[in-house]
Amino acid sequence: MDAISPNYRAFYRDHRDAPIIYALYDTSEYHTARMRNCSAGGMYFESDHNSLTQGAELWIKMVDYSPDVHGHEAPQEGYRGEVMWCRKISDGNSPCYGVGVRFMVDRCDRCGERVPHAEMHKTDDLLFLCSTCLGDLDSLPDGKIKRDVENYLMGNVV
Repeated sequence: MDAISPNYRAFYRDHRDAPIIYALYDTSEYHTARMRNCSAGGMYFESDHNSLTQGAELWIKMVDYSPDVHGHEAPQEGYRGEVMWCRKISDGNSPCYGVGVRFMVDRCDRCGERVPHAEMHKTDDLLFLCSTCLGDLDSLPDGKIKRDVENYLMGNVV
């Protein structure tokens, strides 16, 4: 099998064509690119820069952010991601590179501690918690208090 079938992907791909800018994480030198698709777990974009290596951490921002164009899930402040691969996709006078990025969440929504991405836990309500905070939440009995804590962590305070 040469191509990856969409049925083997962890997340549904939403095909969107939108301008983005990106920089190596903790730098301020941004480059322009075009996002071609995205999912809950990452995105694919095309750039004319080939300086990206597997494992590089990026900060990606949407240009002219609009929930109607980018989707309501797209964070206005941007994404932190890890380059999974970068391949040359054109041979013409202006080379282009396809880049696959996995989104990284590295701060616990409850305690704010920085946690390695592989040790972050995502709840059904899309909270990102470290192991300790997940254990604390799981130790609460099901009911109003647990729902109130989850709502507070999601920012749904009434």
